[in-house]
Amino acid sequence: MRTSSPALNHLWLSLLGYSILFGLLHRWVLPRLGLPEGAVLLLCGVLASAVPLVWAAADGMPSPPQPAVRPRAESLVFLLSLAIAGNLVLSLLSPRLELLWKPLGLTALPAPGGDESLTLPVALYICAVGPLLEELVFRGVLMRRLGPAGARTAVLVSALCFGLVHHDLYQGLSAFWCGLVYGWAALRYGLGVSVGLHMAGNTVAVVLQLLQGAGTAGALASLLLVGVPLVLAAAGGLRRLRRRAPDREPQTAAGRLQVWCQPLLWVLLAFDTVYLVLASFRPL
Repeated sequence: MRTSSPALNHLWLSLLGYSILFGLLHRWVLPRLGLPEGAVLLLCGVLASAVPLVWAAADGMPSPPQPAVRPRAESLVFLLSLAIAGNLVLSLLSPRLELLWKPLGLTALPAPGGDESLTLPVALYICAVGPLLEELVFRGVLMRRLGPAGARTAVLVSALCFGLVHHDLYQGLSAFWCGLVYGWAALRYGLGVSVGLHMAGNTVAVVLQLLQGAGTAGALASLLLVGVPLVLAAAGGLRRLRRRAPDREPQTAAGRLQVWCQPLLWVLLAFDTVYLVLASFRPL
């Protein structure tokens, strides 16, 4: 079964609406109402996610694929460790990347004191509401619609869109990596597993942020939270490389070409890329 061009056009337009609406609400509309950051994030996420979710319900989505296997605890721990380890590597690479922007007089790091305080509503959105909505949109709607183009194309495009829509360079790189992990998990084990992994990964990030001011005990706990996943991800990756050869998916060259030749996809990617650059970089 091939994905029709009109359906793909509607998909890209709905994601473009998601991106534009979230940006407008978060950066310009809702902050002027004096709402707390937790309420702003909740309203942004719900209202923006409604665009692709309502479109999917009206347009008629294909039935979700049956998970290939039931997940084992070992596999879930490995996937979560893989997401956390990737984020750790990206955080270590950030200072190196900053050397590229410094000659231009630019930085993509957050301004000192510019981050919102981590209140309970903000933490609730980051750890629960946000992951649920994002998985429904990017793994539930986007990946299911791109399924006929092949698993690799569906995972890659959904991860790319997921990374760019964060409109922040370093968050976007992290989201792209995690999108690859969550996408693979959704394909193999089902959407519920990708939701759970996303919630767990975001919760670990919040806990690490809270531990920054906890002194020596906090530093040791942080070391465990990043060190153990790094070891588990490396060991699990090596084990899987030795155990089996890469799977070969059916030939879907026509489907892949159909996806990448969609002009509205490139409009979506260009919009989010420009938005990301403008929102990320500031003068030193």
